[in-house]
Amino acid sequence: MFVVPAVRGRGVSKAILRALEAYLIAREIPCARLETGIRQPEAIGMYRRLGYLERGPFGRFTSDPLS
Repeated sequence: MFVVPAVRGRGVSKAILRALEAYLIAREIPCARLETGIRQPEAIGMYRRLGYLERGPFGRFTSDPLS
């Protein structure tokens, strides 16, 4: 997800993520896996604050030092 600089800090990313979570919960989807790069510290911080945990690659994905 990307929020333009002019509206950062207003909770847009958090609102988008909460809407996604509500969508998943309503459909009884128990797990969401997000991917971000190491050069997005703001995103990583937000995910951590919202209770997301870091983990390795999933499915067919291989380890990537930038992700």
